[in-house]
Amino acid sequence: MAIAIVGGTMIDGTGADPVPNAVVVIEEGRIVAAGPESRVSVPAGAQKLDAAGRTVLPGFIDTHVHGTYRARDMRQHLLNTPTYNVLKSIEVFRETIACGITTARDMGGADAGFRQAIEEGIIDGPRLFISLGMVSQTGGHGDYWLPAGMRIQKRAWLPHTVADGVDEIRRLVRELLMRGADFIKICATGGITSVTDSWDEPQFTIEEISTAVSEAAAKGKRVAVHAEGLAGIKNAVKAGIHSLEHGWFMDEESVDRMIAGGIWWVPTLALVPLSIEHRRKNTAWASHQLGQEDVKDAQIYSLMQTQIPLWKEAVKRGVKVAMGTDQSHRLLVGENMAELAFMVDWLGMSPMEVIVASTTKAAECIEQPNLGALRAGCMADVLVLDGDPLADIRILEQRDRLHLVIKGGKAFTNRLDG
Repeated sequence: MAIAIVGGTMIDGTGADPVPNAVVVIEEGRIVAAGPESRVSVPAGAQKLDAAGRTVLPGFIDTHVHGTYRARDMRQHLLNTPTYNVLKSIEVFRETIACGITTARDMGGADAGFRQAIEEGIIDGPRLFISLGMVSQTGGHGDYWLPAGMRIQKRAWLPHTVADGVDEIRRLVRELLMRGADFIKICATGGITSVTDSWDEPQFTIEEISTAVSEAAAKGKRVAVHAEGLAGIKNAVKAGIHSLEHGWFMDEESVDRMIAGGIWWVPTLALVPLSIEHRRKNTAWASHQLGQEDVKDAQIYSLMQTQIPLWKEAVKRGVKVAMGTDQSHRLLVGENMAELAFMVDWLGMSPMEVIVASTTKAAECIEQPNLGALRAGCMADVLVLDGDPLADIRILEQRDRLHLVIKGGKAFTNRLDG
């Protein structure tokens, strides 16, 4: 049966002006027509959903999530069985789609089984594109070695992802692709949550990163790079990567190379400020954090403030931005839309530009042109929201305003009349 969403104001994800009194028609999981009611006919017998007085949007795309569960208390996580952690991940994916994220790029943790389970409707969640794990050098951001002399395999269903040198990286990238990776994730710097490295130290050489890029390209795949500090960012962009994840401490030279090379930036701006906010508000959450994490986040936050003018200028100059949150066990599960306000405030983007970066631009980043737009032929991913996000982007954070979430023609939330 066809579905017709009628009466709402449509923001189609392309940046075009909003369309009042719009009609969106869905058949067999795809949009077959979308536009003003004067031009779009409702098929006979279609189920009508009344969106009058509300905004109709495409489903949003989060290009940087970690959707699998890990207990915040590492000791407890190590005591959990792998099946327990898998089953707890179901809640994470359910919360992600419930807040309006209908497609996500998982940056490490989910394997092909999670992707298939979501595709087949065994569990609820966003359409998933997977990297399996983070490729890391020995002692790098994805090497979970502890001073006690143990290496932790945080997710038992994943392959070991530590490699050193061109030959090992080539072998590992080939294995990840063989196991079903949609793209490759590699760490070019340390990270703010690492035990054995610093967020600003470079990891992997340009040659090593370039090897991952060429091996992925041989299979028609792309490479996303975790990089926070400047030296690693420079190595990554010189290696011809597809997307820069975080990239907070880029400089003008990096921006020049990103624009020239068409490299995407996924800034994950909310991660650090919301980490600080959660620890201040929730003592139970804070009790499971290492003490130095508070200090590290505060230092990073302070340094991020100094970068805002450069970020705004980079966006003005045309750096390609896609929305991503770094949703993980730390925070942001079900809070993904909190990223949007930071994109307005810290990148100088308009609410419309942020919506486009979260829909059609994000779809372009993940090379899925049939996603992210309310237009004929696209997958039927649709949100219906109380209020006008162009007037206040923050209303997208309010779950009670979200009356309809459809992915591929299937409603996961439906509080509309019809």
